[in-house]
Amino acid sequence: MPAFHHISLLTKDRNQNVAFYTELLGMRFVKNTVNQENNRMLHYYYGDYTGSPGSVVTFFVVPHLGQRYDHDHFLATIGLKIPNNSLNYWQERLENAGVAATQQENQLFFDDPDNVAVILTEVPEGPLKSKLQVKNDIPGDKQILGLASTQLHVADLEKTADFFKRYLDWDVVAGQIKLSESEHLEIYQTKTPEKMRMGRGSIDHVAFAVKDDAALDDLYKKAQEQNWNIEEIISRGYFKSLYIREPGGNRLEFATMSPGFTIDEPLETLGESFALPPFLADKRAEIEANLYPVD
Repeated sequence: MPAFHHISLLTKDRNQNVAFYTELLGMRFVKNTVNQENNRMLHYYYGDYTGSPGSVVTFFVVPHLGQRYDHDHFLATIGLKIPNNSLNYWQERLENAGVAATQQENQLFFDDPDNVAVILTEVPEGPLKSKLQVKNDIPGDKQILGLASTQLHVADLEKTADFFKRYLDWDVVAGQIKLSESEHLEIYQTKTPEKMRMGRGSIDHVAFAVKDDAALDDLYKKAQEQNWNIEEIISRGYFKSLYIREPGGNRLEFATMSPGFTIDEPLETLGESFALPPFLADKRAEIEANLYPVD
């Protein structure tokens, strides 16, 4: 089971966003839906062929989105892992696309169109299973495997470390939490008391994978007992989610592994039509009529 489930950000330009993540990075556009908290806002999901947990990067599409201000607390970077012996392929692919990338050892650093820092890390793991490979111009043995890392920036390192230890029994060692052999969280101290402001490329939340509803309910009860800042526990249709603000103010999500993205459209045509989970299906006409104008 992966440690990460998905990571969700804000984008201003949906066409640039789709082109970057599907055409350049080769991820599949697995879901074209809405933000369930604000049904006027589009929500795009990218991942491997099935959109399996641990492979997914999502974006809320917000036209006229302003500049972000990463100040007193924020999440940063999309870390993605690539298979063994694929770093040179990706360096050449980025170069050919005119994307400036810096190589450091087994990693490539570059920015997406919203100035989100993206990191590709070559790991010892082999390629994606064939059933997870996306049908595109990227060879199957070079395709992105899934999420590898992200960063939490907080004002008080000790409070955030205490949260992870007491709530999840995760240890912060040298500024990192090792989640698996190829997944980790980095934690940094911020240097300014100025308030952060969400904008282009802001990360709204990072989600961690939870086995099932029972395990999620246990986490919910534990968060209540330990008096953490719970936002909500809710079904998203594609998975059930628990949202918590860690003491530094960053939003964390814990999401179940199932039922997945095929509850409202077939696997073969994921992302090809505007999809709504069953509990929003009867509002389709109203939602489509009120979407924020884009393009």
